[in-house]
Parts: sequence; structure tokens; C-alpha cells
Amino acid sequence: MTGNSRFVLGLAVVTGVAVLGVAAWNIMNPSPSAAVPANLPARGVTAVSPIAVGFDQVLAVLARGGTTLELENAINFLDTVTRAGKPLTDTQRAALLAALESGTPTGMAEGSWSHIFNSACNALTTSKVAPDEALLGLLERVAADDPRLVMRLYALQHLDCRYDAASPTSQRRLRSLVQRLLADPSSKTAGTALVLWRRWEKTAGPGDISSLDLSRAIAADAGRPVDVRVTALHAIGENPGVLDLARTLAQDRSQPVILR
Repeated sequence: MTGNSRFVLGLAVVTGVAVLGVAAWNIMNPSPSAAVPANLPARGVTAVSPIAVGFDQVLAVLARGGTTLELENAINFLDTVTRAGKPLTDTQRAALLAALESGTPTGMAEGSWSHIFNSACNALTTSKVAPDEALLGLLERVAADDPRLVMRLYALQHLDCRYDAASPTSQRRLRSLVQRLLADPSSKTAGTALVLWRRWEKTAGPGDISSLDLSRAIAADAGRPVDVRVTALHAIGENPGVLDLARTLAQDRSQPVILR
């Protein structure tokens, strides 16, 4: 998230070696909204003013897509709202959420949608109030069910940014979501989920597994994606309790080289 040091994982998690650990989490600053996706249509020759489009035009692009210039103007408008730190009105928030709920407009490229989705979520976060349930619900559904990995990662990051301000009931629900992702051995977002679990552990219940035990189990599980196992090691790298496992993995020539 623009201006938020915790919102630094972004697309670096899925480039290089997918979700390659906390190191990848820490190198994306500023947020992914600052970079144009690779599959965004080619930029036109006309110069774009960051404030050259109004809120209604943003909604139009979210509803039907648009030209390269219209898409860029919409993203710039949302990013300008975020940088200014001026909260949207209740009416604008509701309209923007409804537009995001409608999903990707026909014909819009995946990278373009993820880019404007991220910028819209950033703009929604300029509100000083606790995150509303409609926004949390949208992000939870995207994080759990969206077929696009980048979208699931964006949603998890935005949930992380809203976790501390959420109600205790919402926090319990978000922890349950992360636990479900961690329980799936094939999950490509488990690395990100583990980093969130590590951060949220201070609010965990007495029956929740510790991040140390969970990270050790995931790092040792040969059935997990290798990037998730690397993330598990990084997540608890400062804890001496991981040293014995790290030494074992480092000496095991049957293990993936990147893990060793």
C-alpha cells in the first residue's frame, strides 16, 4: 500500500521464484500500484495528467474497460486520491466497492485489472475509520477463490493492512482464512499467508498453532512448493529453533538447491 511499509510484498512474490519468502515481501516499496503491469496496453503518445479524470470516469472504466489513456487516467486518479490522503465520501466508497464486486470488465487484460484493483483498494484505505465489512468480505473472497494468483496475493496484502483496525470478530475470521490457506499443501499463497500469520500471531487464540511450529512443518514438507518452504524458513529465520532444521536441509542433496 502506498505509504505503508507493511504493504511491500506485491508482485515480487510471484516473479523470480513465485512467493520467495519474506525477502520478497520486503523489497516492494513503493507498492505494486506504482508499476505498470507488463501486459498493460502500450502507452499512447498523449501526455496524461494525474488528475485529468473524475471519479465518474473511474467507475466507467471499472464497468466497461476503456482505452489505454482512459485506464491510465483512472489509475492515476485513484493513486492521486491515495497520495493526498483525502478519504472518499461514503457514496463514493459504496460505488467503488460495487464496481470492484462486479469483477473484470469484458476484454480487460488480467494485469490491467489487477493494477486498477490494487489502486482502488489503496484509495479505499484513505478512510480513517475501521474497514467496513463489505470491503473485508470482497478481499476475503478474492484471497480465497480468485483463479488469478496475483489477485489472491493483492487481496491478502490488503487484508494485512486492515487487520489491526478490524474488529476482534473480523480478526478471528481473517485468521481462519489464513489457516485454511496454510492447511492446503498445494496452495501457492501459503508463503504469504504464513508471513501474515507470523504478524497476526499476537492476537491468536490459545488453540492456534505457533508460527514457529507451523513454519518448521511447512519448511520440512517436501510436498509443498519450494518457494513456500523457503518463505517458511525466512519467516522464522531469527528464531534459534529453526537452526537444526536449516542445517538438515542444507546438507540434504535431495532437496531443491534454492531451499538448501
